[in-house]
Parts: sequence; C-alpha cells; structure tokens
Amino acid sequence: MKKLLIGSLATVLVISGGIGINALANDDNVNLSKTQSAKLIGIEKAKEIALKEVKGTLESVELEKNNGKTFYEVDIDGEKSKEYEVRVDAFNAKVLNVREENDDQNDDEDYDKVASNTKLITEAKAIEIAQKQVKGTVLEIELDSDDGRYEYEIELSTDKGKAEFNIDASTGKILENELDNNDDDLDED
Repeated sequence: MKKLLIGSLATVLVISGGIGINALANDDNVNLSKTQSAKLIGIEKAKEIALKEVKGTLESVELEKNNGKTFYEVDIDGEKSKEYEVRVDAFNAKVLNVREENDDQNDDEDYDKVASNTKLITEAKAIEIAQKQVKGTVLEIELDSDDGRYEYEIELSTDKGKAEFNIDASTGKILENELDNNDDDLDED
C-alpha cells in the first residue's frame, strides 16, 4: 500500500483559517511536558524545512523521540524512485540527518497520476472533519490508498488520549474512528 501526503502550509492557513497543526506530547513514543510541547516547531515547519532539504512529494510526518532526541521524521518521495527520511529537531528546527532509500514500488508514477487527477478534499478539510468529532491537536496525517479508495488517516492528541480517524478523501465521510486510551469507539457519522 503506497502512502502519499498532500498539503502545504499556505493551503492549511487559507482553507482552515489558521488551524494550528502542532504535534503534542501524548504520542506513545513521545512524552513531553506542556512547557516542552509549547516549544515544538510544529508539523508544518518541519515539512517546510524537510522540503528545502530534499525535493519531492511529502509522504508523512511524525513526531518521534529516540536516544533523548525529539524530532520530526519526514518521509518524502523524491525524484528517480528514491525515498528520503529527513529528521528535523523538534525544538531548534535543525536537520539532524537525511537518509536515502531506493523505492521498491514500481507503481509510484501511476499512483501519483491518479492522486493528482482525482478530486479530493484538502488535508485541512479532513482535519476540520476530525476535530468536529473530538477536540485535539494533529500528531500525524497521511493520504493513503486503501481498496481503491483514497483515505486520510489522521491521528489527534486529545485530553483523553489518542484519537484516530480514517476519512474518505473524496466524500469527507468518516469511515473509522477510535479513541486509543480505552479502545472505545467515538460516535460515528
């Protein structure tokens, strides 16, 4: 299954009216205080920095913590069937490293053509739909092709734990939603 992340800071700011997209500290791998969380550079800044480092299409962004370092792991589909992982320090915005891998999937170009020719709701709209169900801050968002349909997979940090949504990228309908801390499903539309 090929994952593709579409979106830009300009689109998010214009369409969402300034929805803040910052990763918070309730992710399984990352435990930060409120003070530390407030100092994070945020997902949008991490994406911007990574795309200056490597040209390509965003695949995903995730807040990670490893060996005492907190960073955003930004996956990018680059040119000539190469994939890149760019790690950006979550507090000072410095690029920690860039890893390059060959892309083993031969259908990347076909996938990208379908994605660009298919009318999809924006990333910002998908976030808005999820946040109408539960108040939270975006930890991760990905556009994924599942069973021939495009879905946004959104993970939010809430006061009660993590909330995960799968939203049909064509219709905006919530396909799945789950609150992880107690495995109770949220009300579905």
